Amino acid sequence: MEPIMELIGAENSLQKSLEDYEAAWRQLIEDNDLQVFADSVMPVTISWKVSDKKTLFENLEKLASQTEQVHIGTVNGRFIASIVLHEPVNGMQIVKVLERRAGSDDPLGLDSIDYLVENTDSAFDILSKVTNGTVQKEHNDMHEWLSLRFGEDAQYEAKFVDHLVLAVAQKELAQREEEILGSLNLS
Repeated sequence: MEPIMELIGAENSLQKSLEDYEAAWRQLIEDNDLQVFADSVMPVTISWKVSDKKTLFENLEKLASQTEQVHIGTVNGRFIASIVLHEPVNGMQIVKVLERRAGSDDPLGLDSIDYLVENTDSAFDILSKVTNGTVQKEHNDMHEWLSLRFGEDAQYEAKFVDHLVLAVAQKELAQREEEILGSLNLS
């Protein structure tokens, strides 16, 4: 049996949020006849949004005994912690805890689930036909993904990637290493 994990910083519990998400996901799959697609993607990361750095670090402390690795980076002036758990939770071994952007009123709690796909272009072609959701190609300096908004008032987000968030952390660290070594003027 997988461990039950609870995170803080939102009105709903993680388990309740995941159950609600899963119900909306199943409805989306059924409404759009996407069972073959759903069977081909693998959920790999839970993203949990919190209001501030203090709550992010409280969640890291809460997860410490279940944690194998942590990478904390900043994106758009906010902290994002990628946590690798010893044991999967709901089949996922990675949790991202995201600090909400300054001035944002985004909902707190379950932010999204990342799904691993073989090919994001093929996934985009399939998801662009969804009748009760919207898909967009998105990116930042370090990676690209597909974002599918679905559910009542588009409250849920599924992100489709062809890599784990750990690959992004590796890129960030390699870039910083190169910058630091470059600044040392080693001869």
